[in-house]
Amino acid sequence: MDAVIIPFPSRTPEATTDRLANALLNLQSALDEQRRALHDWRFAMTELGIGVAGLGHSLGAYQEALGSVETKLTTVHGAATELESWADAVIEGRPGALPLDPAGA
Repeated sequence: MDAVIIPFPSRTPEATTDRLANALLNLQSALDEQRRALHDWRFAMTELGIGVAGLGHSLGAYQEALGSVETKLTTVHGAATELESWADAVIEGRPGALPLDPAGA
């Protein structure tokens, strides 16, 4: 029995150079895509920052409006408390129960 030796195909230097060139082109393409993705991400973060700043401004205005409403409600609550006291005095028949001063209400 004689053994048959099958030689491995040898690579030509040109084939190796072509593979290396293709690999470098693929790497360059991947780096370009990564640069574009990073640019797009930075742009999105900038837009998000602008949106968040606008939201903060809107919330500040809303807080001021709520403060104004609170002030008005406090005034109305005080008037309602006075009216309640007057009504209680009238119901109880206490002498000297005067209606509220319209100028003060």
